[in-house]
Amino acid sequence: MFTREEKKAINKAFWDGFKTYCHKKKNKRKWMLSKISIKHTQLKFYADHKKALVLFQIDNKSEEKRLEVFSYFNAMRTLWDEEAGEGLIWSERFKAIDDNEVSAIYFQLDEVNIYKKEDHEKIYSFFVKKMTILENIYIEYGEVLADQISQIG
Repeated sequence: MFTREEKKAINKAFWDGFKTYCHKKKNKRKWMLSKISIKHTQLKFYADHKKALVLFQIDNKSEEKRLEVFSYFNAMRTLWDEEAGEGLIWSERFKAIDDNEVSAIYFQLDEVNIYKKEDHEKIYSFFVKKMTILENIYIEYGEVLADQISQIG
């Protein structure tokens, strides 16, 4: 077990390491993350002691609106799945990092641990590969989705 301060230091080192990894791999791409034009949606990286995630999260506070937004994404599911290849997971009801219920479209890498330095390279590689896929899909279909979803009250 780690103290709160140790966890904070490990997390900082992990994310600093990710930045260095991207620089070394000549990945000059600036991640979109919250620069998505669809309200209440964002791209996220996440890693803990069990898994790593790259996700497109829909987190409207109104469950009804959140599920409606998710339905627009789900209508394009076949296209997204073709673009993403294997492993894209769709969850209408997903327990978010902060324990709130959201909808999510994500990739998951199991059996990795942010607190094990030997797992960092594997997580970083997963992050770059899968976030690039999600961003490219969003770039391809985001404008259409944004137009459709903007009509939701």
